[in-house]
Amino acid sequence: MTVILSLKEAPEMPLEADTITPTRFAGKGVKEIGEIPVQRGNEVLKLKDFFDISGESGPTPDETEILVKGDLRKVKMIGKGMNGGRITVEGDAGMYLGAEMVAGRIHVKGSVGPWAAAEMEGGNIQIEGDAGDYLCSGYRGTPEGMKGGRVYVAGNVGREMASHMRKGFIAVKGNVGPQSAIRMMGGTIIVVGDIAERIGVQATKGMIFCLGKLDSLFPTYKFSGSSEREFINYYLRYLKERRPDFLSEKIDSTEKWVKYMGDFAEASPGEEIYIRASKNQHLI
Repeated sequence: MTVILSLKEAPEMPLEADTITPTRFAGKGVKEIGEIPVQRGNEVLKLKDFFDISGESGPTPDETEILVKGDLRKVKMIGKGMNGGRITVEGDAGMYLGAEMVAGRIHVKGSVGPWAAAEMEGGNIQIEGDAGDYLCSGYRGTPEGMKGGRVYVAGNVGREMASHMRKGFIAVKGNVGPQSAIRMMGGTIIVVGDIAERIGVQATKGMIFCLGKLDSLFPTYKFSGSSEREFINYYLRYLKERRPDFLSEKIDSTEKWVKYMGDFAEASPGEEIYIRASKNQHLI
């Protein structure tokens, strides 16, 4: 069952709409959903003030889908803390999309602002456009970022992706900005495009696969060999099964991969970075 939210007009001030989740909508009629609060500055307003609402919710979150339409770049926190069900966004979405998400699925047919999937714990997010800064990262001053779930980005990602990441899976078809995977403590990242400088600062555990060009590596990362690596092909097959459009280039199973370990400035340097030898002769 689907509830449709159509934005009446793009708001001048950002809306904090963390109440747009299947859990808040489940079991409610259109009129009740319209009364659900949203925050604009210091005002508490209602969903019906900004959206035309139609459709029907399911009796439970898992049986409820929300379809959100319009220019949502100033609508923040869609799906924040979501713990079941499905949200589809037709267009671009604002900051904090799917932040602290526990379960369910979010599909964005456009781009998203900063802090998408921040401190995510579970679920699945598919972004067909670009993602802003701090994707899957921890908030300022917190020791943990992404703790589970899967995120797929078909476009590019900004700076400081996956800082403090502990668990989970991230796949990016495009390029990733600087300072990604800072203090990474676990999880897996696959980047089909290029990765900018200052990757993996103070990282201690986890795996990063770069299929494009890795701009540079800190001297605290040590070369750990070059060879064919069958388990890398396992991860690539995993990605291809779920998003075949991400791997338009055929990568031969006998391709040479170079492994680096780090960050040896830390007490427990267990981060693994794998790069294609054919794309990264400047690092070999």
